[in-house]
Amino acid sequence: MAALRSPWAVLVVTTLGSMLMFVNATSINVALPAISGDLGVTAATADWFLLAYMLALSMTVLVFSRLSDMVGRRRLYLAGLVLMIAASLIASVVVDPITLIVLRALQGVAAASIIPNANAIISDTFPPTMLTLGLSINIMAASAASIVGPVLGGVLLESMGWRSLFLVNVPFGVLALILGMLILPKDHRSRSAGDRFDVVGAVLVAAALAALLLGVNRVSVWGLDDPRVLTLFALALVLGMIFAVVERRTTVALIDTSILIERARALALTSAFLMAFPQSAVLVLVVLHQQLVLGVSSVQAGLIAAVTAAALVVTSPMAGVLARRFSSRTVSSTGCALSAVGYGLTAASFGQASSGLLIAGLLLVGAGNGVFTAPNTAAIMTGLPVSRRGIANGVRSLLFNGAQTTGTAVALVLVTAGLAAVGIDGYDTVVSNRAAVASAFVAAGLLLAAFGIAATVASISRGGSWLALARPVGPPTTAVQRETTPTPALRGEGL
Repeated sequence: MAALRSPWAVLVVTTLGSMLMFVNATSINVALPAISGDLGVTAATADWFLLAYMLALSMTVLVFSRLSDMVGRRRLYLAGLVLMIAASLIASVVVDPITLIVLRALQGVAAASIIPNANAIISDTFPPTMLTLGLSINIMAASAASIVGPVLGGVLLESMGWRSLFLVNVPFGVLALILGMLILPKDHRSRSAGDRFDVVGAVLVAAALAALLLGVNRVSVWGLDDPRVLTLFALALVLGMIFAVVERRTTVALIDTSILIERARALALTSAFLMAFPQSAVLVLVVLHQQLVLGVSSVQAGLIAAVTAAALVVTSPMAGVLARRFSSRTVSSTGCALSAVGYGLTAASFGQASSGLLIAGLLLVGAGNGVFTAPNTAAIMTGLPVSRRGIANGVRSLLFNGAQTTGTAVALVLVTAGLAAVGIDGYDTVVSNRAAVASAFVAAGLLLAAFGIAATVASISRGGSWLALARPVGPPTTAVQRETTPTPALRGEGL
């Protein structure tokens, strides 16, 4: 039994659960046309098969990160696996699109319970001298799963249909659950008076994100100047402002906005937000363009989407090497610039249907994100006492997840508008007027490039030296152990 409770056995269990989440998150992209066609829904409704998952993850990841300290990591991890298994099993037989959207949201809640707890369990189990290795293995496995996800999704889709993408989660989820019950260490903690939860803050941030995404999604249906859309945007803004006020006054805040006072840290968080906005959106755009405009198979679309994750896996270790000679500002800004160029090339490929431009663009996007993430996270954490690093990472996680979800929603709105312009209201039809629809993809791609440029400016504006003035300090462990962001396909982080 002692061998079962070893750190390496625990790593196997947590890595299996994390990989399951990442495959589930990335495989669904290639199935969007098939699901929408089979269930007979419009593109605006089909968008929620993706957005419901991302929204639920964004709304609950901070909640579960906090609850893990209160009720125990093992309990939440195993509960997340049970929820993922149940939601996947029901989703594999559902015939109603609204029910499927609800189940996708439940999968997002499950992912929010599993991913941050996986890293936290590893951190609790491994000795300090081996912790970096354990976390690195978990992150690399997650990145590998992000590469496999779109390809596996395409293979399953063409051989067994889109329902198999959900059904495949069940046996692996059951395996992870059984191993978790046998291997994961019991939760040992004593409840203290400080174990209170910011319920008001959690409700406010969830409602603000929901109002924002619903408003963005409805633009393609109701129009940007529709009073209902404007009301949703105004509601999101008001709720966000109230959330900021509440977080400044409560003693049990989900996030601590006071860390934004320092200019360099605020700009590092800003660049993280701006870099997150296009990360999931670009993969959705690529897959939809390949299938709807070029008419390629889901397997081919999945293989192309995997290019970015592969580039990230290769280049992520280089960030540490570069940090030995250059400052985090230099390395992070270089990553932003590479990604901006990559998004620009990807946008150009949509207009010219050039596979060469597309592959080059996706390689640069992956490389840029691989180089950017670790040094920028280090810049956010540097100078903070250990007791406040978790809070800082909470702010970063909220910005990151919110940006990714919003970016995907905005990109899908532009694509939906392009399809509507040629009389298509779903994702299940290969368009005949390719030029007209391609322009919508180009516009979306250029918007993503603009965010890459803005991220570069924000990163450069941090100030400081371009060269490393002293022995570089690697990213603090805490910055890795609580990684929690939606779509893993673009970086060595969690959802």
